Parts: sequence; structure tokens; C-alpha cells
Amino acid sequence: MDTEKDIKDMIQSSDKLLSELPYRHVLINLFIHPRYGLFLALRGGWWIRGLLVLLLIGALGGALKALSVLPGLITDSREVVVFLADKLGEASFRNGKIQWSEPAQLPLSGHLSRLRVDVWAENSEKARQELLQGPAQSGIIVLPDRVEYWILPEVKSDSIHAVSILPQKMLDALEKNGQNGTFPSVFSKQQLLDYVQLVCLLLSPILALVYSLSMMGTILLFALFFSLLLQLRNNKGKFRYAAGMGLHCCVPPFMTSVVYHVFVPGLGRFENVFGIVFLLYILFMIIEDKWFRAEEKQLWGL
Repeated sequence: MDTEKDIKDMIQSSDKLLSELPYRHVLINLFIHPRYGLFLALRGGWWIRGLLVLLLIGALGGALKALSVLPGLITDSREVVVFLADKLGEASFRNGKIQWSEPAQLPLSGHLSRLRVDVWAENSEKARQELLQGPAQSGIIVLPDRVEYWILPEVKSDSIHAVSILPQKMLDALEKNGQNGTFPSVFSKQQLLDYVQLVCLLLSPILALVYSLSMMGTILLFALFFSLLLQLRNNKGKFRYAAGMGLHCCVPPFMTSVVYHVFVPGLGRFENVFGIVFLLYILFMIIEDKWFRAEEKQLWGL
């Protein structure tokens, strides 16, 4: 009975020490000594703190990624506007369609530094199929009633991936605002450049949110999978302890992957980079655990 009481008192004392331990020490150990940091996170059951840290990293990573792509987005948009203005002149919006001041022989195509631009008189599935042949990987399609951005699919497909960046509703709004005097009724080359640059700046918060949600989806999937494995290994414990460890286990790989994703984007997709870093982190934790156990055996002569 005394032994059970001593064990119970020891557990209560350790839990009290953990509750008083500064949380920053846990985060520091996650990067330096994963075994100790994850043990503290497991004993503390700080799954809410781990989730908040991941959300903070996701918000910061999304903002940094949006800022890193924004200059290229503005440059590409200005190149497209210059090409269209030089070939087709001024733009106006009437009856829900884009009207150009200069007549041109359509279809019209141009290859810019990173994008291909196509102007079609009407939607053409045959022309879309031709885009699959390359060599351009992405581009802009300008139709009378909308403007689309397209990219080639990563796997072989029968069609391109296209999304409307200037849909019919926006054309109607531009036409209405032009009639009300809010916007010019006819956009010159410089006015188009200013408008496109303003739109890119206004889109930056949305880009940051999209990048954050995309990254967080990957992180939470890995964290949930790892937490379930921990719970299956110790099915007598509460799931919140396993979730706390699983979430904290993603903190260092997430931070590292964000740095690579923002500053070295050529490495590949975020999910692939994070998966590799996560596996290396788990491997490092296992090796550190074996070293620790070997030192314990040597210390106690076991």
C-alpha cells in the first residue's frame, strides 16, 4: 500500500512540476532534443497548445508564402496587360463582354516570360486540347465573357485545369461601375496596369489564407495519423495525451518545411517536403532514444 501511495505521490509531483514548467522550454527541446520535448508534451497533454502553435506557424507561413509570390504575380499580370493592350488597344465592358478598341485577327497567342496568353473569339475545346501539347505549362485565356488561368495537370489528362479569374459577374460589375462613374468606362493601357496591380495587392490576404489552409490540412493529417499510432500503442491512456504528442511532433518539421517552401520553392510541393522532413525527424527521435537508453544501461551497469 505504501508503495502504491509513493507512486501516486510521485506522479502527482511530476504533474505539478510539468504544469509549472515554462512552455518555451518544451518548444526549445522539440528542436534540440525531440525525445525530451515530446515526452514533456505527452506527460503534459498540451494538445490545445500544440494546435495553437501549429496554427500560428501556418498563419505566418501562409503570409510569408503570399509575400514571396506577390512580386512574381504582379510582374506576370503586368506582362499580360502590356501584351493585350499593345495588340488589342483599350478595353471596355458592354453587355457583359470585353470589348477591345483595336481590331485583331483571332485567335491571338503570345508567349511571355512565364505565361502563354491566348485571345479567342469563342470557347474552343479543340484549342484547349492543343494547349496540352505544350511547351507552355500555364497561361491565360481571354474570352469575350471571361478570363481564365490554366495549368497543365501533373498527371496525364484529357483536359487542362482552368479557373476563371475574371468571371461574368465581375464583368457585369465593371460595366455597372463604369456607367456609374466609379470606374472608367474605357480602360487605357496605364489604367489597366494600375487596376491589375491593385487587384493583386487586394488578393494577397486571400492568397495567404489559401496557403495557410493548404499547409494546415497536410499538417493536421500527419498529426492525426501519428496520434492514432501512439494511442494504439498505449490504448490505456487518454487520447488527449497522444494528440498532444502528435501535434507537437509536427512543430519542428512544419517550421522547417515552411522555410524551405518559402525560400527554396524549387524543392517541390509542400506536402512532399514536409513528409520527408517529418520522417527524418521521427528517425532522429528514435536514434536519440536508443542513445539515451544505451547511456542508461552503461550508467547503471545493466
